[in-house]
Formats: sequence, structure tokens, C-alpha cells
Amino acid sequence: MHSNTFTRFVGLTALLACGAFGVASSNDEPCRGVSNGYFVRDKTDCRGYYYCLDDVANHAMCPQDFHFNELAQMCDYPDQVSCHICQQQTGVQVSAHPQNCNQFILCSGGYSSVGQCSEGYLFDGQQRVCHPSVRVNCSATRCPEQDNPSQIVYMPGMASCDEYFICQSGRPVQHFCAPGLYWDAIHQRCDFSQNVQCTL
Repeated sequence: MHSNTFTRFVGLTALLACGAFGVASSNDEPCRGVSNGYFVRDKTDCRGYYYCLDDVANHAMCPQDFHFNELAQMCDYPDQVSCHICQQQTGVQVSAHPQNCNQFILCSGGYSSVGQCSEGYLFDGQQRVCHPSVRVNCSATRCPEQDNPSQIVYMPGMASCDEYFICQSGRPVQHFCAPGLYWDAIHQRCDFSQNVQCTL
């Protein structure tokens, strides 16, 4: 856990003074109905956010190695932010949660949220629905509680072939391979799609 208030203050200062704000396109209106002075997360990038003023969205990015924390209204450490980027910006997609068998990631219209199965039920990643726990083989990988600086822990993605996670402070942080590459769980790297077996 990071509790260094000064570092968080620096993140907030960088958020406010990040310089080049850009106005969002008129098709994407993340600030519609949002109070002036409020920051809204960018649904396509964990580092991105919008500053809302008179329903106009001004886009900016958190510094490298920080994600935007909409609840705290500041740039924060990735392990302090729940950020899942939806690969598809339309429709509804459901995928397994990378750490909790009784939860799932719901993407709707490009926005993600965490869903919870009813008590006694677990999420079945193959069928993408909650079933009684006795019918589900839960294979969610857990991140170690403590980071080992000499060993990076990777986990394969649950929603797409180019998705993978890196464990930081006991939590999975979502990453994607470059376009055209898939995550190779055996060699723990991104590789050309023809070299990787992916069943997602």
C-alpha cells in the first residue's frame, strides 16, 4: 500500500497542471450533465481523464506510471485504481474478474463496471454467467500480497487475446499488447498472433 501523501499530492498537482488540455470530440460527451470543475475518467485509457467545464470535456493525461482515480479525483498509483478498459465501445461484453471468482467485468457502451454473483454462485468464464459454486471450476489467479522486485508476476487476460495483467501491490493492473500482437502466457510476452494459441 502506498500512503505517501506527498506523492499523491504531486500526482494531483500534475493532474491540475498537466498543461496541454485538448477538447474532446463532439461524438463523445463525457461531461454532459457533469458539474463544473469535476474530472471524469477516459474510458479508453487508464491514464486519461477529462476536466469538465460548461459541458465541455478537456482531455489530459496523468503522468507516466499513474492512473486516473475518478473517486479520489486525482492521478494515483495503478494499484489504488480499479481500471478495466473495454475493448469494444458498443454493445455489452462480460468477462471473468482476474482475481475474484464471484465477480465479473461488465462492459456496456465502452464503460466497465464490476458485477457480483449472488451468494453461493461463482462466475463461469467459459459460459460467461453465474452458476452455483459446485458447478464452476474457479481458476482465477491471485496476485501475491507482496511484490518481489526480482520477479514480475503476469496473468493472462480474460476478455481478449491481447490483454494481460501485471501484479502490483497485490492487485492486477490491466495491459494490452501492441495492435496485431497477442499475449503469450507460456513465454510471458507479446508475440505475433500466428505464434500464440488463444481461445478467447
